[in-house]
Amino acid sequence: MNILILNGSPKKRGGASKYFSGVLKRMLIGCDSTEYSIRNTQDYRDVFKCMETSDAIVLSVPIYVDGIPSHVLRFLKEAEQFCREHACHSRLYVVSNSGFIEGRHNQPHLEQYRCWCERAGIVWGGGLGIGGGVMLNVLFYVLLAFIGLFLAQSLYNIVSGEAAINSAMMIGFARSIFVLLFLSAGMLVYLWKLSRAVKHGKSIKNLYTRVMLPSFLFLIVSDIFMLLSALLKGKLIFSLYKKDS
Repeated sequence: MNILILNGSPKKRGGASKYFSGVLKRMLIGCDSTEYSIRNTQDYRDVFKCMETSDAIVLSVPIYVDGIPSHVLRFLKEAEQFCREHACHSRLYVVSNSGFIEGRHNQPHLEQYRCWCERAGIVWGGGLGIGGGVMLNVLFYVLLAFIGLFLAQSLYNIVSGEAAINSAMMIGFARSIFVLLFLSAGMLVYLWKLSRAVKHGKSIKNLYTRVMLPSFLFLIVSDIFMLLSALLKGKLIFSLYKKDS
């Protein structure tokens, strides 16, 4: 089965959409999967070539102001014409993620792709709406950091002549991994459900999930994250008053 996976993130590297498409791709065992980004128009030619022979198309895309990002909308306009002219037989599935915690916040976004399928003449396979997408992406890097620290501590113990792994280390590491996997459990389960539908060529009702964190804690953590992100990557307030060079 030929599956075309499209990354609809506007970012050159990384991003929640890229992360979700990567997880889904690893669940599509036994399928011939090809992945492309649709950031730039020069990518369209290879994408359209694959669309002719693909049995299923999976689009992983963020939600922007309750709708389709502008660069994805541009792609869809050209893809609609292509599908009409070449009678594409693919089935479209969409993984939509938002910064808001409620997965159902993605419902209007998914409905827009269903309407597009009717215009393009292809089958709507269903979608998955994920709430707290950015946090889930960050949790993946936190997981990698924990694994790296665990390995570094084990190496340090070996060099210092101690046991590589002791019970306290193992319990702490296992507890941390469990918490991170629990927070991502909804996303993993529903991506697996979507992968089953893709592999069997079936259409499903839209699915919705979120980061497994109470809403009041999510608000606190996300506010801190956005503040730190602004301080590290954005411009500080006083810099806005500097005279242009």
